Amino acid sequence: MYLQKTFFSLLLGGILLCLSSCAKEDEFELPTLVLSENQVTFDKGVSERNISVTTNQSSWVASSPQEGEWLSLVQEGNLLKVKVGENKKGTERTSYVLVNANGAAGKIEVKQSAADVTLDVIPGEIYLPQMGGEKTVDITTNSSAYTVTPSEEVDWLKVIPSEEEVKLVAERNDTYQKREVKLYAKSGNVTREIVVSQSGIQRYLLPINPGAPQDVHKIMEFELGRGSYLREYQSAMPAYSIEETYTFITASPIFTLMQYCSPDGITPSQIITIGDGNKAIAAVKDKAFEKFLTDNGYVRSNSESNKEYRNEKELLSLKIYISEKANNEGVNLTFTPIVKQVGTYKTFDKIPYYPLELLQSDKVKLAQVEDYEKQAGSQEEERTMNETKNTEVSQIQYTLKKTSDAEAAYGRIHIFYTTDKDGKAPAKLGSVQIGALLFKDTGLGVWKYGNKWLYTQEIAKKLGEEGFSFLRSSGNNHFFVRERDHLVIAVTCVVDNNVPVLALLYNYDASVSGAGRKAVEAQNRMVKNFLAAKKALKL
Repeated sequence: MYLQKTFFSLLLGGILLCLSSCAKEDEFELPTLVLSENQVTFDKGVSERNISVTTNQSSWVASSPQEGEWLSLVQEGNLLKVKVGENKKGTERTSYVLVNANGAAGKIEVKQSAADVTLDVIPGEIYLPQMGGEKTVDITTNSSAYTVTPSEEVDWLKVIPSEEEVKLVAERNDTYQKREVKLYAKSGNVTREIVVSQSGIQRYLLPINPGAPQDVHKIMEFELGRGSYLREYQSAMPAYSIEETYTFITASPIFTLMQYCSPDGITPSQIITIGDGNKAIAAVKDKAFEKFLTDNGYVRSNSESNKEYRNEKELLSLKIYISEKANNEGVNLTFTPIVKQVGTYKTFDKIPYYPLELLQSDKVKLAQVEDYEKQAGSQEEERTMNETKNTEVSQIQYTLKKTSDAEAAYGRIHIFYTTDKDGKAPAKLGSVQIGALLFKDTGLGVWKYGNKWLYTQEIAKKLGEEGFSFLRSSGNNHFFVRERDHLVIAVTCVVDNNVPVLALLYNYDASVSGAGRKAVEAQNRMVKNFLAAKKALKL
């Protein structure tokens, strides 16, 4: 009986203890966690976002695998500040943040937009030699990937891209034609063009436009790439009228010399290709030569000559000089860079001429000029006497009778042969050496490029239609010559009464054509005569 009471007491105590223990467990509160956002998206710039953290716990902690790299976390009370740095890469960044409060956890997805894709290719033009070879293009991008695709499938070029460069391997070109393909490097929505060209067997040669300012690296890469080598470099010496020159020995068996010229190392003046002997003469007279020029974008620019061409794509003009004199046989191809004209200009419907019957005629002296202008109704504006011999008139400027023609000249100038400072009288003493016409609208013949006045494409075309070919430029003076009568027209801008005006100057000179030493000396002499005339006229 006593034992039963004992067991009953123990059983009752156990039940009470169990009931007491269950009551304490019912009082325990599970940890909770609520986040105001479970996904945040940032743009590419520096930014931050506040996220509210609600929990029944006294503390919580946040962490991210990207923390300390492009993402940072700051805890302030019940706020979690998620901050991101600028995304400079061209790909989206993603990560997450874990928030833990004594076992209660939440996850926040984090995304940041990609930066604008950048893609650079260096160089953008590749020249491969005729015998084949390989070149490398450097690729720089902030994206994780890029592609390179050709404009057309070609079997002569292999394109081998790697992480930061593209290797180009060309086979030998056994044709006489230059071949070219464009490659397009693309990353994201950005595309860059790479022009790859390879020389053919070089019977004929064309230079590269050296650009403005002149790009020596471009010249060197092009010439060395097609098998030429630099024979000589001459620095510019403006005081002695010596230009900077790069002279290359080429791989052509006909045109063995290529020379790039610049008066100051910045502005290109001309590129001269030399072919010696009858072999070169026969080569340029061959119909294949003109076809070669046509195939490469050169078209005739002079209605009376098959020796003058213009290439609008390459911005180069070409003039061909042939010498068939005994012991001096050869060919000179002179290429002149063309400055790309800004805008279009209206020029003359027909080239105006100074009255050529007055020019360099033994029968026309001062009296005949005065009579001509009187008959024309002109008014004398200014008369200048020869500084050496003050009884001789050196020039007269007339204001012409007004007309309704907007293209008509308003002024005419007569510059006479006079005794020089050494007392030497020319054979045509007293005759008109140079005639000039003045026009108020400069756009009829010239346009302004920086501080220089250049001739317009429109007047060059009009002069070409009348048989004139471009001769050379000297400063703001641009000379055109017609070979059949040796008439030279200079197109220039001068200042008359403090106003810029167009001047056309006319002169006969049989010695200015050609490319030999004597011809160049004659051209220089003509420039000096024109400049001296302008000074005398106070223009």
